[in-house]
Amino acid sequence: MLRLLPCLQADGPTQMVTDEALLEAALTPTLRLYRWLPATVSLGYFQDFATISAQLPRIDGQLPPIVRRITGGGAIWHEHEATYSLVATLGSDGIPERVRDIYPLLHAAVLAGLSSRVATLRRQQVAQGDRRYAEEPRCFASPAADDLVTADGAKVLGSAARVRGRQVLVHGSLKLASNPWDGEHVVGCGLSFDQAAAVIIEACRQALGTTLGDGELTPGEMALRERIHHARYADRKWVEQRLGPRP
Repeated sequence: MLRLLPCLQADGPTQMVTDEALLEAALTPTLRLYRWLPATVSLGYFQDFATISAQLPRIDGQLPPIVRRITGGGAIWHEHEATYSLVATLGSDGIPERVRDIYPLLHAAVLAGLSSRVATLRRQQVAQGDRRYAEEPRCFASPAADDLVTADGAKVLGSAARVRGRQVLVHGSLKLASNPWDGEHVVGCGLSFDQAAAVIIEACRQALGTTLGDGELTPGEMALRERIHHARYADRKWVEQRLGPRP
């Protein structure tokens, strides 16, 4: 069974620490959909804060909130999107043994779910753009193989993962519309959040060949979330210098 957690609307540190706690402590495959409030930029694990912050658009003269993910990939401006995280065990409960096989599995299922609602989406065949995100730090400006894109190549869905032992965390972002940073690199699927979330949930259920069951964070997961927050996400050194406990 796939445990489905309630949708959480919260700031970047809260979202990221929740996913990290699930990666460490979840005892059953777990899926959650969430929204970022306020709009936030997340950096991939290896990206340089100073370089990217110098390129970001200002909102009322200020940088947008910035958080660092424990997953890799490029920077993402999280606004007008449905974000999902999936935590499971490699080689178990419908999850492939290899991380690289997870993306085509999940993305193909999402594409099938979107096909009746959104025209001309396709899976990217080969990686394009700056795969190290050095010259071009934006995740959605450099589609990877198996990302979902429009006929013109604008990215709509991308994912990244982090593995601990046999446990894997998959982050995915399905764009509903563009944002102040991505511009024409993102068109968006045009769905509402609720519509997009329904597509993702059903796609994950079908891809894993399982049933869904509503759930909540356990007391142990909530306690771990608090400990990780104080150790990592409450410290600006994690965002700006990638310093802190090993994730």
